[in-house]
Amino acid sequence: MKLTLRFSIASLLLASVFTGKVSYAQLPSPAPAHIVVLWEENYAYTQIIGSSYAPNINAFVGDPHAAVFTQFFAIEHPSQPNYIDFFSGANQGLVTDDFPTTDGLTIPFTTPNLAAELLAAGKTFKTFSEDLPSVGSDVATYTSGGANYARKHNPCTNWVGTAANQFSDTLNQPFTNFPVAANYSSLPTVSFVVPNMTNDMHDGSYPSNITVGDTWMNSHLSSLKTWALDNNTLYIIIYDEDDDLHGNNIPVVFYGGMVKGGTYTENVNFYNLLRSIEDMYSLTHAGSAATATPITDCWQSITGLGVNNTVNKNLSFTIVPNPASDIVTFNCNIPLTSQATITVTDITGRIAGKYTMTGTSLQVNTSAYVQGIYSYAISDRSGKINDGKFVIAHN
Repeated sequence: MKLTLRFSIASLLLASVFTGKVSYAQLPSPAPAHIVVLWEENYAYTQIIGSSYAPNINAFVGDPHAAVFTQFFAIEHPSQPNYIDFFSGANQGLVTDDFPTTDGLTIPFTTPNLAAELLAAGKTFKTFSEDLPSVGSDVATYTSGGANYARKHNPCTNWVGTAANQFSDTLNQPFTNFPVAANYSSLPTVSFVVPNMTNDMHDGSYPSNITVGDTWMNSHLSSLKTWALDNNTLYIIIYDEDDDLHGNNIPVVFYGGMVKGGTYTENVNFYNLLRSIEDMYSLTHAGSAATATPITDCWQSITGLGVNNTVNKNLSFTIVPNPASDIVTFNCNIPLTSQATITVTDITGRIAGKYTMTGTSLQVNTSAYVQGIYSYAISDRSGKINDGKFVIAHN
């Protein structure tokens, strides 16, 4: 019986990888281990992309791992409803920047939202807000000592409680608790990073406030940009709304090893992005995300028989044996002249192993790997050079 069971598992795994020509291009596969969303404020696409006042944001343009969206639109004005639209697929009746009770609304809300969906699926979420005075604080603003926090930019505060679709106030964190670079692996599955009203480009005068926000981003998250490529992390830069003069067309950038670099022109909005994240993690759908179309064209294509999917066409890799049990060998057709990193992730996106390779061959001990389908990505300092899949089916 034991041998029969193992044979059945191996057969199923083989069928899922090697039967026909399977395409995984619609959404990242595996799903990102982490998604970090950086929020900026109140500028249109044409005011940021191509602007000399935002050199660090524009450094993403043309990067082979960055997707820039030219027709991404916020839903409405002012700021607060847009944050809530993205977080829950609707504005929940909140159409101003006021504290919800000021507008006669009852909080905490009990409607579906991204954080509650992630928690229900065994994943994690946190918001990291600059100048939030303490974990879980529900103050409308905090400006003591030069701070410049605004609750209206922090949607998760509206669902803190113990009822349906609610959660602990510990999801509401000061930015000072954002992991340092050495601990990025402890990031939640999805996190929002919300600079204060000065550093998100909201306050101040054009164009200096753009440069202030651009500089803050580079100072605090440049190491995340480097780390994301090797650690299956999607980094998103997004604006809440435009300046009310450009049809609400906002700058949005996706960055990561799973991103197919380029400029994308489809008409999309916060609901499409929410739906995309929900689908990546097989979550339920909140509000208007249920009828929105996910964003599917900006991901690296993993298409074929699952063994060899070359990104750099001058290099090709094979894995033998495949399926494997205790040892897999990565073979390259051309000797690698510089050190490459092989990152192996399981079907959930968790890193199972990370290895360095030079020359033409590397053996990896997989005896401790759980049976299943694994993805690998091979990269060097220039970016990803190869990716693919293999199967572990112990004898």
